[in-house]
Amino acid sequence: MRDLILFIVIFGSIPFILKRPFIGVLMWCWISYMVPHRLAWGFITHFPVAQLIGLSLLVGYLFSKEPKSFKASPPLTWLIIFIAWMLITFLANSMHSGNVSSLIKVMKILVLTFVILMMLTSKKRIELTLWVVALSIGFYGLKGGVFTILTGGSSHVWGPPGGFFGGNNELGLALLMDIPLLVYLMRSTDNKWLKYLCLAVIGGSAVAVLGTQSRGAAVAGIACCAFLWLKSDKKMLLAGLLILAIPLALSVMPDKWFDRMSTIVVSNEEEYDGSVQGRFNAWRMASNLAAHNVFGGGFNVTTGANFYLYAPNPRDVHAAHSIYFQILGQHGYIGLIIFLSMWFSAWRLASKTIKLVRHKSDLAWAGMLSKMLQVSLIAYATGATFLSLAYFDLPYHILITVVAVNNIVKKKLAEETAPMTKINVVSV
Repeated sequence: MRDLILFIVIFGSIPFILKRPFIGVLMWCWISYMVPHRLAWGFITHFPVAQLIGLSLLVGYLFSKEPKSFKASPPLTWLIIFIAWMLITFLANSMHSGNVSSLIKVMKILVLTFVILMMLTSKKRIELTLWVVALSIGFYGLKGGVFTILTGGSSHVWGPPGGFFGGNNELGLALLMDIPLLVYLMRSTDNKWLKYLCLAVIGGSAVAVLGTQSRGAAVAGIACCAFLWLKSDKKMLLAGLLILAIPLALSVMPDKWFDRMSTIVVSNEEEYDGSVQGRFNAWRMASNLAAHNVFGGGFNVTTGANFYLYAPNPRDVHAAHSIYFQILGQHGYIGLIIFLSMWFSAWRLASKTIKLVRHKSDLAWAGMLSKMLQVSLIAYATGATFLSLAYFDLPYHILITVVAVNNIVKKKLAEETAPMTKINVVSV
């Protein structure tokens, strides 16, 4: 029955997507982040649902009256440079099937990212998209939070199978990036039931992050809380809430959770467990490879041959489990510089938006959203230090949202100054 319902909803949406491609944006976000077809048991589980919706979205968009261009901005410029450099490093390395399939997967994500950006032309569209993204990820946060409370945190919380955040560590990061979006949506809506829903999902997600038992998520969570406190206008109130909420949340966690968290920092490298030792080995391999080859090793860098040549322990073939060393190993130091510049420019653009609307009550939403997007970027920058999620679509969606909000703000400010300019010209 579940397969049939999903089949009807997904295939029934195609005519609407072809007529109004923004519906395709919402469907694409739902399929990408909630991966609902993976929650079924029959034929729909392995059906290429994302490809079908993505293709429908592209066709509908190409034949629609939606904008076919975007305004230049530093984050987009760096993103285009990053795409170009990835193509260069792909051509410079082996045409292994793994290399080709990874390139195709990454390019699909980025092409649709640009298409979505060109349709984020209003506050309403931005918020509708955020509602779908936030609640799709938040579904697993609420579910995981209830599971953690009922089991006393004795078992790991896992994400949806087949998605970017199927693992416990990946889910922890996705939830931390999602919570700021939910905070914005809760504060921006006037519907009390939606506020209650957001509050429930935020609470459940916070507990679920603990339930993932992810050390990286714990570090990212501390970084996000610290940033929120520094930027808050009500530091005492926020500090009080954190002091009350954190011990309450930790009270449901078992002793083994505290034992695991205690291994985040140890006195020397040799005391870390095998998982961390494997990361260190992979990081050194990536650094040595990038120093030897300006183009890196391409998408298919985690091979026995590369570890034999560049790793301290050639027998421990291990994924980088870090966006920074993942990019370094795959695309070299130039690729890493471009990658970091892209995210730094997104942060800077969000800060510029906050300054532009500081004294504009009608654009206060843009400032609040930009702050929350920065919190999401903090979560990604810290939590993904320990995860191979360089091509996770959520941070790229956050990047284009930063750009879209800035575009709307600048357009609105330009419209406000235009009448004054005309009056001055007439008076002269």
